[in-house]
Amino acid sequence: MIERSIHNHTIGIQFFWNLTVEKRNILYTNILKGYSTACQLSTEGKALWTIIKAQEELWKKLSDLSGRLQAEKGWTRAQKIEQCKKWLSKGGDFVSLASFAPMPLPLQPAYTITGIKPTVHVFQSAMQPLLVTFITKEPKLGKNEFPVIFKSGDDLRQDQFILQLIELMDELLKKEGLDLKLTPYRTLATSPKDGMVELVQNSKNVADVIEKYPVQPLRCWMKEHHPDNTNPEGIKPAVLDNFLRSCAGYCVITYILGIGDRHLDNLLINKNGELFHIDFGFILGRDPKPWPPPMKLSPEMIEGMGSSIQHFKIYCCNAYNTLRKSSNLILNLVTLMIDAGIEHINQRDKSVLKVQEKFRLELTDEEANAVLLQLIDESTAAFVAKVSEAIHRWKKYWTQDK
Repeated sequence: MIERSIHNHTIGIQFFWNLTVEKRNILYTNILKGYSTACQLSTEGKALWTIIKAQEELWKKLSDLSGRLQAEKGWTRAQKIEQCKKWLSKGGDFVSLASFAPMPLPLQPAYTITGIKPTVHVFQSAMQPLLVTFITKEPKLGKNEFPVIFKSGDDLRQDQFILQLIELMDELLKKEGLDLKLTPYRTLATSPKDGMVELVQNSKNVADVIEKYPVQPLRCWMKEHHPDNTNPEGIKPAVLDNFLRSCAGYCVITYILGIGDRHLDNLLINKNGELFHIDFGFILGRDPKPWPPPMKLSPEMIEGMGSSIQHFKIYCCNAYNTLRKSSNLILNLVTLMIDAGIEHINQRDKSVLKVQEKFRLELTDEEANAVLLQLIDESTAAFVAKVSEAIHRWKKYWTQDK
């Protein structure tokens, strides 16, 4: 693996950060030392290590910037955003972040970054993550900036693992000709207490969409961006189909992995109608809300489907049975993570058995379809979930940074 990493910088960068985040384990510490030593033995390895050290310095500065902002308890978010601009401006404490020698972005090495835009946004949450926009110019990839959420105080290893599983499931589904328009955005844990998350552009969380459109919010969102007066639904058929497919894909995947804490702030939808989930702090059946439904199917999602809900159910059944065929691969990956020190994945809580139970491997495809359709019906009728959602909205209102 070390030899391959030295010859392929994309793999080498990912390998370094995956080792770094597990430095508390003596095994990975020794591998990291061996990796560093091996890199010094060749010109190619030295070039890679120079890139890695530059990325490490970038990460340390971002951690320092985030820590300084978190320490200012009396400042409003607006004041912190303004202070970031000053720090990144000429003569500021973090002006070196505004422009630096080109380097691959740790989160996505295909992109070369050269600096950070001064308009850093501070999110409203306990740890106050930062929205940092890296300046890049990749003509082949068609982007000149790459927005990233830098989180300090959060262990992103669990999110990273879940997103890797979603990406794998997406590939398994596509192999069978089933594209469910999933959005497995990138996440990179850079230490057990911070990391980077790719911001999915042109998307909005469902809670904000509801604020804008109190009646049939998701249908109105799709109509705004892709109206079609020739279609009885008023929406371009391809966009509505994107919505149905993505809802089905995430309903099945979040059910299998037992993803909890599903409220409308961590459900997002992009302009093409593709719905997706973020924030995977509760998995394998854990949920801070009492009596959560088996699947996250809010009234707004059902409204958005309209008369096409049967297509959604068909997509769900096809996805479920396709993933059941690859259950051994998915279960083996969960097994490999048991000793990783991630809070919600361990032998004591029977992590693998919890996922295995969701696959219902003792059932035929027809029987599995019947079980899944029953779960969908139970989820759409879940009254407690609606009450919990209302409580979450009230809590969000009263804790807003005015």
